Amino acid sequence: MTYEKFMEQVKEQIMSFLPEEYANADVTIQEVSKNNNQKFHAICIKRPEDRIVPNVYLEDYYRTYEDDGNMENILTAIARIYKKNMENNENLLPFEVKDYESVKNRLYVVALNRNNNQDYLRDAVRRDIAETDITSVVRVLCTNNQEKGMSSFMVKSGMLEMWGISREEIYEQALKNTERIFKPDMRNIKEILLSGCMGTLSEEEQEGFRSFLNLDIPEQDQRAEKSKEILPYEQYVLTNIAQINGATAILYPNLLQEIGEATQSNFFILPSSIHELILIPVNEFPEAEKLPVMVEEANRSIVSPVDMLSDSVYYYNRKKNQLTPVLYGEEEE
Repeated sequence: MTYEKFMEQVKEQIMSFLPEEYANADVTIQEVSKNNNQKFHAICIKRPEDRIVPNVYLEDYYRTYEDDGNMENILTAIARIYKKNMENNENLLPFEVKDYESVKNRLYVVALNRNNNQDYLRDAVRRDIAETDITSVVRVLCTNNQEKGMSSFMVKSGMLEMWGISREEIYEQALKNTERIFKPDMRNIKEILLSGCMGTLSEEEQEGFRSFLNLDIPEQDQRAEKSKEILPYEQYVLTNIAQINGATAILYPNLLQEIGEATQSNFFILPSSIHELILIPVNEFPEAEKLPVMVEEANRSIVSPVDMLSDSVYYYNRKKNQLTPVLYGEEEE
């Protein structure tokens, strides 16, 4: 069955797997744009009384169908996840969208690639970061849930007039909230790898990540006794406590300066994804011209397209408190 036929069949048959209370629901298949203009297809089931309905994305379900060919199992799974998400939606929007005071403390920002998101970010409230291809986008957090998959929506220009607030004011408020809600977290990369804190990466992706960083990590049964041998740590991961959209920490006022003072070093910043940054002190990696190639290769082979932040590498000069793209040749101290 083709993907198009699969989507059509899901749309036609899903109601048979939902309770009677969904009998008056309208079922549609929608194309949804995500980060880096990645397109996904989602089934949307909306009753007249529903304020918010979840999108259930179909790509993974189609791959499952290709493996086992059992359409009944697929429809049962979609109905189950849809009902579960609807139950979770009861906690969404516990505020009045049209009231700025109700929204104010839920504003936050995320860092995305400017060049890859021209359509996705059209009419979005954002601020481009000078000397980079990164833009900072304002969103509204619908829940206090910081787990992966948290619900939010993008702030559009038209909302500013509704709220009676300027673009500058809303951005500054969102940035202040972000640093409060999503506190920064920086750890050495080897400690993360040794402790097994690699999120949802597969073994193949973890191996690729280690190769990308050129790390010599002991085997599992040798880690405990050899962990002290890899000190001192040369490379760090900067993210936030939620480990979601953690690369936004690059925007936090004074944070890079504090890191520079703490390490007593200028450093390179490698945008490994929208969720984290890799920081390398200059004295630990003198061959700066190799870094952009490493990042670009990782983005093509390891990082999911929807999570890619940038192919660029940035250089932070702590004395100048300045962030600039890495230039070929010798960097100024």
